[in-house]
Amino acid sequence: MLKNKITPNLINSKALEICHTLSNTGYQSFIVGGCVRDLLLGCTPKDWDITTDATPEQVMELFPKTIPTGLQHGTITVVMGEGTSNHFEVTTFRTESDYLDGRHPDKVLFVKDIDQDLSRRDLTINAIAYNPITNNLIDPYYGLSDLNSKIIRAVGDPMLRFKEDGLRIMRAARFAARLDYDIDINTFQGMRNTIHTLNMVSKERIQDELTKILMTNNPSMGMLWLLRCGALEIACPYLTSSEILLETIGNLNQCHGELETRIAVLYGKGNPASVQNEMISLKFSNKQIKKTCFLLSILERYHVFSGGDSALAYKSFMATVKNHAPDSWQHTLEQFILFSEALGISSRKLITKFHQEVVFTKQEMKINGYDLIEAGMPAGPELKNILDACYLEILRYPEHNSKEFLLELATSRTFNTSTTTT
Repeated sequence: MLKNKITPNLINSKALEICHTLSNTGYQSFIVGGCVRDLLLGCTPKDWDITTDATPEQVMELFPKTIPTGLQHGTITVVMGEGTSNHFEVTTFRTESDYLDGRHPDKVLFVKDIDQDLSRRDLTINAIAYNPITNNLIDPYYGLSDLNSKIIRAVGDPMLRFKEDGLRIMRAARFAARLDYDIDINTFQGMRNTIHTLNMVSKERIQDELTKILMTNNPSMGMLWLLRCGALEIACPYLTSSEILLETIGNLNQCHGELETRIAVLYGKGNPASVQNEMISLKFSNKQIKKTCFLLSILERYHVFSGGDSALAYKSFMATVKNHAPDSWQHTLEQFILFSEALGISSRKLITKFHQEVVFTKQEMKINGYDLIEAGMPAGPELKNILDACYLEILRYPEHNSKEFLLELATSRTFNTSTTTT
């Protein structure tokens, strides 16, 4: 059971200094939200949010360097040193209303009561404030009790909370996955009954929450909550059309790779082109899309290799990895192993079996098109066929990778230039 106590030495000294400055000037000041939640869990917060009854203009007068980050919503960034780690958001107590776009409040009213401010927050575990000067914990919605019970619960009426901001549906699933908590039944029903509000949220924000869920220690749980409440169908329609979705969600917890590798696991044997389109829709970067789709695309090549279980089959597979990997081939190969192992494929053992085989990249081949032209061959598409055939030769026989041998081979036309390689 958690104690109703926060360890003072976990509190950022600059955040504490801000609270002291506000308090010494006669204003209320609290650290609030996620940082209080993390402190109660015994973790050091990454971000620090401070709330006060001082207006934004009053906050700017108190501190020498500030940034009007969200002035209309009462948020000022107080700069306490070099780098963003010394930036602290200070927000005036406020209430919000009329979320006409299902995401942002149309009306913000500054108030003097911390309880009113906490009433607008999404989840009880994020609606706790702490005064580090008086050591006073403000917890009107029993967030500490929910932390102890390992429950994700909306503040107040779940329907109202999720209608205000559809992204909160995904946030609830994220915190359930991150903390390994259950979701309160009324909160879950609220998620399901207001799922249409997620359609009003930008793809960028949906992708951000999806990414955070996938990078938790229990992504399977988070994705299952999204599936059950209907959010996954909105976020990833191609994914939910797959008949093996439940199987791939179950595989997620077996993968300890990077984000793109986890996405590949999630889509399992999905069509790379369709996955690419879905990732484009979700506003993933070009590099993220390439890394994910490459892992998916070489899965079939791996199956050919494992079916042949031969040195030549290994070389063909590795040639694809080495020549086309979006990152260094060593990194990509390790991510492929993590990806395939999460799908139940023992790829590491088979790849290790042949790891002493020499596989040159095309860049390592000792001749190129200029060498062939200098040898008297006409420029044109036929040069590519000849170079491909030379590359196939050094895949089979690495010892033949010399300029003299390959030039003699190319000019003698003793091989079939219609042969294609990776």
